[in-house]
Amino acid sequence: MAASKAKLGYGSKFYIGDAASPTGYTVLSEIATINFADYTVAEIDVTHLLSPNTSEESIPGLLKPGTIELTGNYTGDASQQNIDVLAVALTVFPWKITAPASGATVLTITGYGYIVKKETGPFEPSKKSDFKVGVRVSGAITYSVA
Repeated sequence: MAASKAKLGYGSKFYIGDAASPTGYTVLSEIATINFADYTVAEIDVTHLLSPNTSEESIPGLLKPGTIELTGNYTGDASQQNIDVLAVALTVFPWKITAPASGATVLTITGYGYIVKKETGPFEPSKKSDFKVGVRVSGAITYSVA
């Protein structure tokens, strides 16, 4: 049996892009988890009165981009404060995720999105302060491994 080529998520990063050309990216600091629900595919019902074998029929519809859920240590630095700026301005911004892949390769996922959620806390005397951010992906997503 061949040895697994699985990698840890350690070293993965989430970046927020700017409006420059080419896009400049800034890493969002102190991220602990990145959970990307890539997309779902709509199921379109095409059942009709003569559907074969009295069975429902369906076809695939458009891809619906998912959401990116980020959690981390709240530090209040400029990269984290920028989340509020983007949300208040209703900005659709470029984003990028990088993560270790097999061997020395890196998975890079890019797209556009906007802020749909931000949570800060809890603030407790004997625990670190957390934050959570939700990004709704809008439009096409690109994937590369290099």
